[in-house]
Amino acid sequence: MLEKLIHQPKFVFLFDALGALLTSTLIGGLLVAYQSYIGLPFTWLYILASIAAVFTVYSSLCATLVKKNWKPFLQIIITANALYACLTTTLIILYQKEMTSLGLAYFIGEIFVLMGVIWLETKTLKTCN
Repeated sequence: MLEKLIHQPKFVFLFDALGALLTSTLIGGLLVAYQSYIGLPFTWLYILASIAAVFTVYSSLCATLVKKNWKPFLQIIITANALYACLTTTLIILYQKEMTSLGLAYFIGEIFVLMGVIWLETKTLKTCN
């Protein structure tokens, strides 16, 4: 299944959009509601959720509108996802004393998932013409 997915950029964009929607919903809804169990300040939770919401819109638009020359659009989301992972890593380091074990586990898990998404997107970028 993965081999078929990497040969269809449209589905890679949809996959990214669904992941970003899940992230935005989890952070903006659940993590904000239980911020005291997470430890990251509300402001950063809202910022991370907002960034993920923008990624949702971007990847959704790419999946529906981009028919040709999709590589630059895929490169943009790869870079954006990598920067989001770097921002999340930076926040973990800066707020490590305030963050709870649950918060650390969530965000470290999110970074690992993002690494997988970036790998998939990069493989698609290199594989397809």
